[in-house]
Amino acid sequence: MTSDKIIVRCAACRTLNNVPAEKLKARPLCGQCKAGLSVPHAPVDGTGATFDREFGDWPEAVLVEFWAKWCGYCRMVEPVVNELADWRAGTLKIIRIDIDAEPALAKRFKVHATPTFILFRKGDQVARMDGAPKEKIELVQWVDHHLPRP
Repeated sequence: MTSDKIIVRCAACRTLNNVPAEKLKARPLCGQCKAGLSVPHAPVDGTGATFDREFGDWPEAVLVEFWAKWCGYCRMVEPVVNELADWRAGTLKIIRIDIDAEPALAKRFKVHATPTFILFRKGDQVARMDGAPKEKIELVQWVDHHLPRP
């Protein structure tokens, strides 16, 4: 068993909680208000109305994926993005932005190609990948390079 702890913000009372990594899938409770803590194991769809809160509330790393329904490369990397969200649950939150539904967010982040991946740590951009990786595994390696596992 590991002693790694993940910081999770309670959606109910906004308290930051240190949760042992091995207890993430057991739906831990907030130490303050006892509400269930939610840790995403899949990408979260972001919108103009929800993005700042989804992004700002997560105390760990965030990967923002800009995609489009018509983008073949986006569909190609989707299974890898989904697996990455599960593998890195608690340490990486993935927010997916549909550029056709949310053009203001695409403009805000200067997105000109799909998919575009922007990786943030503590609110600061640490890496960006414009366009699809040549190999599916490249995305996982890119994230691992910029966010080494504890």
